[in-house]
Amino acid sequence: MIDIYHFSNPLSADCLTTAQCLQSIALDITESIQLYFVPLIDINFITKLENKAIDLTEQDSGSIDNIVTVFNVILDFKAAQLEGNKKARHFLIQLQHELIVNKQPYTRQLVKKLITGNGINYPDFLTNRVTDEAISAIIKDQKFAQKTIQNSATGIAVEFSEEQEINVLTDFSVNDLVLSFAPHFTPNINAEILLENIKQMNIKTEAIS
Repeated sequence: MIDIYHFSNPLSADCLTTAQCLQSIALDITESIQLYFVPLIDINFITKLENKAIDLTEQDSGSIDNIVTVFNVILDFKAAQLEGNKKARHFLIQLQHELIVNKQPYTRQLVKKLITGNGINYPDFLTNRVTDEAISAIIKDQKFAQKTIQNSATGIAVEFSEEQEINVLTDFSVNDLVLSFAPHFTPNINAEILLENIKQMNIKTEAIS
């Protein structure tokens, strides 16, 4: 079993590239794999959230503040994740693509379109979004990220079942990322083929995080 955690800035084009690359890599690994996306937010915000010093209704009031957008993206992702991790990952990548690449503003209409397009029940999603379970899961994720990647803003952590420690990558390229998983690819896949496939998907291959 391989557990892969992508700790990301949800509004970063580089992190979107990494997420797309990991989705592609995950398809070609022979072992059982769990891929987790952990979008990050300022730890001071999480402290306030944990202390219930933030009005959540105010955070969803239509403000265009960057940190409010980040929080809403994370909350949307966590609510979607309660309906299934795979669907939630696809939803998050699509939402990031709309916000980062297509320069679309964050709106409830956009989220609804993407949620329903990924086969997630929208009323259930809205219910999940306001549960204590979703908020607690966000706080847990952020604390895990803080412990795992420590002073790094973003990164990837990989845990192999036969090893006792988590390996952390913080500065890497797509080439580095592909090569780090090369020993685990299916026999008909090699790093060069996968890199070429990634290029065909128009995913940039310079330094990312």
